[in-house]
Amino acid sequence: MTYLAVFEGKSGQAVDRDVLVGALRSDWPDAEVTVSSDATPGREVRDVAWTYGETEGRIEGRSHIDGTCLYLEGPLRLAARFAVWYRGLVPSVEELIFCDDTYSFTVSVAAGASPESVERAVEASF
Repeated sequence: MTYLAVFEGKSGQAVDRDVLVGALRSDWPDAEVTVSSDATPGREVRDVAWTYGETEGRIEGRSHIDGTCLYLEGPLRLAARFAVWYRGLVPSVEELIFCDDTYSFTVSVAAGASPESVERAVEASF
């Protein structure tokens, strides 16, 4: 399933590409991270891409070029972990929303949220 961790950037802020790449490499050292070039087709939604796997499954992530959205393909448990991690990179004035690609649910990810609380909120929305 595809999940999104997205904010609107109403304050004009975004997550800088270099900040995202640095945090991925630091906090998820086993992730395979790829950074696109200006000429890469589809760069708008694959500016930074990564894969990460563990016993719970495998997730593929990518960022939108504007720095306000992650696309996360994989199990809910891992997607919720990445959304909570991303919350720490998102400017505090922005509301971060976790949803699926059809917007069948939306969950606000507050600062200090746990992956388990996000997962429970998603499950409660059905």
